[in-house]
Amino acid sequence: MLGNAQPRHLPDNRLGEGARLARDHGARHDTRMPEVSRQTVRDNAVAASRKQFLMVDQTVYLVAIAIAGLAACGNPGGTTAANKPDKVQIAAEGPFTGAQASIGAGALQAIKLALDDFNKKGGIHGTRVELVIWDDAHNAETAKRLQAGALSDPKILGIVGPMNSGVVEASEPGLESANPPLPFVTESASATRVTDAGFSVAHRVNARDDVQAAVDGKFMIDQGAKRVEILDSATDYSRPLADAVVSYLKSNAPSIVIDRNSARNGQKDFGTLVTRIKSFNADWVFFADEGTETAPLVQQMAHANLKIGQNIQFLGTDGENDPSIITTSQGAYLGAYASNITPDPQSLPSAARFVAAFEAEYGSDAISKAGPFYGSAYAATEVLLQAISSAAVNNRKISRADVINHLGSDTFTTILGLIKFDRKGDVPNATVGIFQAKGTQMVAVKQPTG
Repeated sequence: MLGNAQPRHLPDNRLGEGARLARDHGARHDTRMPEVSRQTVRDNAVAASRKQFLMVDQTVYLVAIAIAGLAACGNPGGTTAANKPDKVQIAAEGPFTGAQASIGAGALQAIKLALDDFNKKGGIHGTRVELVIWDDAHNAETAKRLQAGALSDPKILGIVGPMNSGVVEASEPGLESANPPLPFVTESASATRVTDAGFSVAHRVNARDDVQAAVDGKFMIDQGAKRVEILDSATDYSRPLADAVVSYLKSNAPSIVIDRNSARNGQKDFGTLVTRIKSFNADWVFFADEGTETAPLVQQMAHANLKIGQNIQFLGTDGENDPSIITTSQGAYLGAYASNITPDPQSLPSAARFVAAFEAEYGSDAISKAGPFYGSAYAATEVLLQAISSAAVNNRKISRADVINHLGSDTFTTILGLIKFDRKGDVPNATVGIFQAKGTQMVAVKQPTG
């Protein structure tokens, strides 16, 4: 195989072969031209010998060059020992267990699949990329503790995640102050502050809250909303998103009457809130939530005869684009809408192979359990690995600073399409999808762009 080719030393008798051929050549001339003097014959023999020697010498040189070239090209990308990194690692971070495992577990499956696909193609110049898993359980202090050991470990070149905006915002100062800084590409953190804060390490493949809020507000306006109960779950993620929807509605549809309220993160009893929704006579409920409070809320709404799709409409956000809510709410969630800050991979031709591979790897029902971010997690991993591949290898090491440079300048090919970050680390005109709970699935209704 070419990967095992080594420059060969041609045997020393090759040079002697040139002299022998020259002597034979001269002898033939001696017998064919008897009228030529012996001195002339000797002169001709010497000239022929020199010519043949030069031809053989040139042949030896060209063969040696060719073999050396083949040896250099034996590995993908012209890899040699000099530009093959010793060890390369990336981290996957998110809530992979616990209350938010419904959004994190599917993302982790996609990250593993993306890495496996990448390594099968040769990894980074022949070095397999290793995955380090950080389960932060949507807790900022846990996240910072997990990240601490990696800040000074140059082998860890980037993070896919963190997934939650509050965790990202708490992590950014430490990731930025590492030497060199440790970059991340999040698949789901949508708060505007994630990238507006100006950290060089920050990148995301999903849409921002202000883009999502505009899509959410416009959708309710287009559906004829008149009285909207706008809720958050008292988290760093949900409050600013709900506030942004209020601002959009007030600016673009001032005739819509708004009631603004909050649930509590982890709340189970929504009796008081449901009574308020009913007395307000809302025709729409907008609930910015990670998804953990949605099932009990819509169940208790149904018990109070507020039935989604009949006498009230419901629009949630990306954490609620989760078919498991249909089951846990005993069907009360059917008919509800949810926006998502990433497109639906099943509706994208560019993601068809990924969808098939995901089901082949994790089961035919895997997508129904994967949560809202499995596609964006795969794409975020593609982006990070492509940036690492483009970075220079010096002394068999890759600098995180060079990875950041490539994240900021390169265009990346992903299952979601081409991705190029702006100066903040956002994807301009990122897609926000609208989905509806039908049967046992969340089905794409429309995918407008922000």
